[in-house]
Amino acid sequence: ELERKTQVSGRLVSLGEMAAGLAHEINNPLTPILGFADLLLGKDLPKNIRADLLIIRDSARRTADVTRRLLIFARQSKPMRALCNINEVVETVLQLRVYALKTNSIKVITELAPKLPQTMADSGQLQQVVLNLIMNAEYEMSQAHRGGNLLVKTEKMGNIIRVSVKDDGPGISKENREKLFQPFFTTKKVGEGTGLGLSVCHGIVTEHNGRIYAESGLGQGTTFTVELPIVGQQKEEEAKPLDSNTPEVEK
Repeated sequence: ELERKTQVSGRLVSLGEMAAGLAHEINNPLTPILGFADLLLGKDLPKNIRADLLIIRDSARRTADVTRRLLIFARQSKPMRALCNINEVVETVLQLRVYALKTNSIKVITELAPKLPQTMADSGQLQQVVLNLIMNAEYEMSQAHRGGNLLVKTEKMGNIIRVSVKDDGPGISKENREKLFQPFFTTKKVGEGTGLGLSVCHGIVTEHNGRIYAESGLGQGTTFTVELPIVGQQKEEEAKPLDSNTPEVEK
């Protein structure tokens, strides 16, 4: 088992280096594409040409977002930490998705702990984590029964802030649950997912000395939990990683 873990770790390191190299190579030609597209869009152009340019720019932006995720996966994008209110992170993400959630007939229930302490964190990266978890839940529920219930909860547990995102979707099989945080693993249809979302989330949470895990069973919905240590401005360097062992859930 130790040998297997060592081999997997070695492969992930190599994969991370390859991903970082690919991301940098893709970013180089993307920069002039985005730059010139924006310059051209600032000119007086016929509507049909403007529409084509918008497609080019938006496609380039999506590609840039993928490369950004690759760099985070390769841990070449360090967090910019400051005192952060996790409740505000959750509320900001929910505001971003309010229209999509309503359109997909998903009822959102929030249980945000009052007086949740602030912690040193990169609020932008944590927004990305929460956004990814909410969008995954949204996708699964809309695919399974065109709607559902989403519970987003925050709480303080000792010296830990816990954020949980619970859906009543189709659930995840044990086989797939064991692969959730592997890069490029996805259960979505071709063209609908890169398989990088959860691995990037794992990388971000780990970079914050926290942990992320899933509890699920087929037909019983899914709960993703993120646990972050409460770190004060004076104690950031002293923060220790949380125990990475995830609870084994049999359902």
